[in-house]
Amino acid sequence: MRTILLIIISFTLNNWALAESRFGELTEMFDDKMRGKDNQWVRPHPGPFVWNMIENKKGKYNWRDSDEYVVYAQDHNQKIIATIWPHANWDQKSCKRKKARSPFGKHFSKYLSKPCSMDDYKTFLLNLVDRYDGDGNNDMPGLTKPIIHWEIMNEPEFNMFFKGTEDEFVEIFNFSSKLIKEKQKEAVIVMAGAAGMFPENKKFWKSALPKIKDHFDIANIHHITPPEGKCDKEFWVDEFAGLLKSLSITKPIWVTEAMTGKCKAVPTYIKAFASGAEVIIDVGVNAPGMKMSKKERKKLNQFIQEIDGFKSVKLISKNKAEFEMSDGSTKAMDF
Repeated sequence: MRTILLIIISFTLNNWALAESRFGELTEMFDDKMRGKDNQWVRPHPGPFVWNMIENKKGKYNWRDSDEYVVYAQDHNQKIIATIWPHANWDQKSCKRKKARSPFGKHFSKYLSKPCSMDDYKTFLLNLVDRYDGDGNNDMPGLTKPIIHWEIMNEPEFNMFFKGTEDEFVEIFNFSSKLIKEKQKEAVIVMAGAAGMFPENKKFWKSALPKIKDHFDIANIHHITPPEGKCDKEFWVDEFAGLLKSLSITKPIWVTEAMTGKCKAVPTYIKAFASGAEVIIDVGVNAPGMKMSKKERKKLNQFIQEIDGFKSVKLISKNKAEFEMSDGSTKAMDF
């Protein structure tokens, strides 16, 4: 009987591990509590896929940090969402760009403007994709899980992440997307995350989205709470979905930065999924800002363990949801 039980448990766990996860975390290698969970998505943030970090001098490439993230993800069956930052100090000095105040400290690029040389940026980007595309040519030694998902830039409507105009963002985004797709046919392009659905966000994206809609596969929204912890109970997904619909854009929606603030974790996740989110990436236990309580974190982890890999979800009452699982069964959950 014990042997049969162990076989059943093993079979269940293996099936869960192989299912497409709906969850993930922002990751940082220097913090052992911020390296993400096995069998889930990881979004290194800011991550190592920064032009300035990889090509600190023109033509001189250092892949140590980016390789470290990829090796760890392979070892833990994680799927990477790689955020591309198109900024290199040496490039931006060449046309005397103004320095920016980086939100990520001295190890990040000191400049956040459009590249001076799009040709030099093209060379970097091709080398980046070439190393991790898994085609067997010029790959990272030992690469077994290629990077498929590429997120081009981050919250470009805010000066703290991009010192440029909307048109410059559109140019960089579309240029990068075309290049990646030409190099890696199976690549999935993730829209630069919208920093919420405040009026200033909506204004920017209402204008920018129609200009990039043919060049991304996944729409992307962030939900970071202010210091007092004020939160949106669906991680902005309902309003973001409404904006996309108003622009006749039909794309899957991912929340790639999810902070709960004062909202309860599980109800917020369920409402976000029911509003159209397909994947939700938590900011992680040590992210700056208001921390999720240990009690809420425990509830969220249990929720993930119970329903990860679900096919669909619907609200059947105000406080009850029904999940269709990958095996065809259903799970009802009060929240």
